[in-house]
Amino acid sequence: MVTLPKLKCPSCPRDIAGVDVPDKPLAATDYDTCLRKCTIRNVGASNTADVDAVTFIFMDPVQNIPRESREGAIEALSKSLNDQNRKPKVKKFGFSTSEDAVTWVVFTYLLRSGQVLEALRRIGAVTGAAQNNDATLLLWGIPINGGDRRDEIRGQLTSCCVSLGEDPKSLSEPDVIIDPGNDGLVFVEVKYRSGNEFKEVDYPGWKKYLGSSSLAWRSDEVKKSGCYELARNRRILKVLADDRSASLINLGPPSLFQGKKGAELDRFIAALGTNKRSLFKKVAWSELLVEALPEAPKWFADFCHERELAT
Repeated sequence: MVTLPKLKCPSCPRDIAGVDVPDKPLAATDYDTCLRKCTIRNVGASNTADVDAVTFIFMDPVQNIPRESREGAIEALSKSLNDQNRKPKVKKFGFSTSEDAVTWVVFTYLLRSGQVLEALRRIGAVTGAAQNNDATLLLWGIPINGGDRRDEIRGQLTSCCVSLGEDPKSLSEPDVIIDPGNDGLVFVEVKYRSGNEFKEVDYPGWKKYLGSSSLAWRSDEVKKSGCYELARNRRILKVLADDRSASLINLGPPSLFQGKKGAELDRFIAALGTNKRSLFKKVAWSELLVEALPEAPKWFADFCHERELAT
């Protein structure tokens, strides 16, 4: 007999009742497969007995984010650049551990509150004089605001990925693209609970992204670092930036930059040949948000603290 203990519902004052099951339960993959549920708010709890490891899963994925941030979220997810991943992306958005949910709430808030470029300046990713309303924000390849270049950037991104040999139905979709015009181009690879994607040196996908002589990186060292996802982002970024400055940001918790994986990331950075016009930045969530939180509305500050993006 396995006991799944009762839990506090994340959306209402009620408890979610515990259950006893005869054998170790299968992992929950959606709301319907959760064995513990609050049927008032339609939120389930993953099938683990470890209270500290529980993931809450919402029947309606948009309920995983604050009401003030919901407008446009599902529409953007359903149009993300990777056709094959759209339905799973929408479903996973309803998990309390969702990286995409955190990405959406944080970056749309920074954009709509007029702080997105100031946040990038604070971490040294842009240095020009562009104003917030000059910048175009794309999440997963989808333009979020109405900048003049929104459709052009998406078209360029699509063309670039196809030209690199990617499957047109499964294109790379950088988590965050911020285009402030002549002040450069910024890609953000976002991490929340997961680490960076690493691949062995014999992984076939490396061939798509390491072959350009226009990049000033040491390709053999890049491959040995294993930082495949970041290398892919770097290659696409440099193509889209053309002769503008280009900044690639790895955003996540401090643990992302520590230990063995942190050492591999440092090896990757050392191989890039960075300079003032071609930057790589390791940025913790708290660094990005430190100036935004004191004046933020309660709903946003609460979200950041609940998701442990800031202390």
